[in-house]
Amino acid sequence: MRKANCILMVLTLVFLAAPVGAEIKLGVNAPRGELDAMTQWGELGNYLAAEMGDTVTLVPLKVADLVKACAQGQIDYVIANPIQGVVLVEKYKAAPLVTLNNKNGANFAGVILAAKDSGIKTSADLKGKSIMALDKSSAGAYIFQVYHMVKAGVDPRTAANLVEAKKQDDTPLAVKAGMADAAFIRTGILEAMQKEGKLSIDEFIIVDERKDPDFSFVHSTVLYPEWFLFTLTKAPAEASAKLKSALLKLTPDSAVSKAAGIKGFVEAASLDGIREALQTLKAPPFDN
Repeated sequence: MRKANCILMVLTLVFLAAPVGAEIKLGVNAPRGELDAMTQWGELGNYLAAEMGDTVTLVPLKVADLVKACAQGQIDYVIANPIQGVVLVEKYKAAPLVTLNNKNGANFAGVILAAKDSGIKTSADLKGKSIMALDKSSAGAYIFQVYHMVKAGVDPRTAANLVEAKKQDDTPLAVKAGMADAAFIRTGILEAMQKEGKLSIDEFIIVDERKDPDFSFVHSTVLYPEWFLFTLTKAPAEASAKLKSALLKLTPDSAVSKAAGIKGFVEAASLDGIREALQTLKAPPFDN
């Protein structure tokens, strides 16, 4: 506890030592707690303060509280996932400023997998089958796959038996154990589990498998942008321009990128594909 308090104190002092100017509040997802979020994004806060000449305050937010904090005007900018982003754009007039470029790139997708000897190869083969997935709010382990199958003429919500899992690792293991015919999982998880010795990708069929240039993970759906930095309506245009310029200058080998575990940021990608998926499925914010 003492060590954690010391780390938070150092980070706070660094931000207070930033150039005195306007205060910019940057919200960040904190699914693993405030300390983890501050450790990941602290270097970014220091960098932006130096580049912009303003005081930058990081605001770690629980996933469930992020949209509410934006709606209440508690922050000027926020790093959010694309599902949160569509809600912010549609309901609160936010705008994507840049797209985050992760270690594995700026995109992700959904995977549909089945046991190798199941005879399941396409979405059509999943009619009447049991499919293990995460809850309906998961982009990479539910929304992308359901939308993909609906476009292929098979709505798994009515034509199959969807079983909810508590975590992503459970879904392929359920197929491996014969507890489900197929599973939904986001890209990158299978490769990580294979590296950990939990499974072999060769044990599975990747249903409707796609190949996309410069994307190495197995996947079934089209690619979607994964993370964005959004500007909210209260943020001044001049500050947003300075912020964007500073973010686009970051390189993969910078201290900021290394601390955050990213390559940097790139020009904002389109949210149209994700918006269309949510609209088709009548998912929030299009559920009314």
